[in-house]
Amino acid sequence: MIKAIVVDDESPAREELIYILEKQKRVKVIGQASHGLEALSLNRKLKPDLMFLDIKMPKLNGIEVAKRLLKEPHVPYVIFITAYEEYALEAFEVNAVDYILKPVCEERLKKGLDKILKRIGDENRDYFIRLNKLIDDLSNSESINIISVYHNGKLIPLEHKDIIYATVEDKNTVIVSTRGKYIINCTLSELSKKLNSPHFFRSHKSYLINLDMIESIEPWFNSTYNVKLKNINDKIPVSRSQSKEFKDIMNIS
Repeated sequence: MIKAIVVDDESPAREELIYILEKQKRVKVIGQASHGLEALSLNRKLKPDLMFLDIKMPKLNGIEVAKRLLKEPHVPYVIFITAYEEYALEAFEVNAVDYILKPVCEERLKKGLDKILKRIGDENRDYFIRLNKLIDDLSNSESINIISVYHNGKLIPLEHKDIIYATVEDKNTVIVSTRGKYIINCTLSELSKKLNSPHFFRSHKSYLINLDMIESIEPWFNSTYNVKLKNINDKIPVSRSQSKEFKDIMNIS
């Protein structure tokens, strides 16, 4: 019996897939996760043979989870669950990495499991190479990350990598970047959705930080932290409510 974990941020989608898998009687679902960090934690704890991994999830998407899995001591076989259009599925086909299309069809899954379970049982030394190549291909296809801001009557395009952090000043949402400081016409929550990247973290109700810009982390009172970001002198707080997720992301023990 193959032991599996199902990962999807939508509860009905998880329950539907688990129901279909249980009917097959070839896969035993030993855990389920609603987000990427929980999936990584369950992988360490339960060591599944197989992980059904949704690609489109907030904060840490399925591709980022797979990337981190490849650095773990235990790496399960991964089956991606995707609603991608046909053109994007070419990367899966080229790299021979298994996927299931949403909405999950019971008959399609039944046919696919025959092939998938045989692959898990076989010694497949190039699996990690193929998975890594898929991650690179999908990451490169989504490499254009730009958000435009108004400044002095002009639109300034900012690449995600240029954003240091965003905050709220005098009821305005402000982006602090390597190119300057700009007001953007949206809330901090809306900006987080626009960026839609695991590289950005809501450290506090008033701060959204670029994790790639972290220079140092200082433990503070009551399990909180202060973060020093590159190119700025200010220290950005990590609130108590966000500290556990921050520790998981930054691998702080």
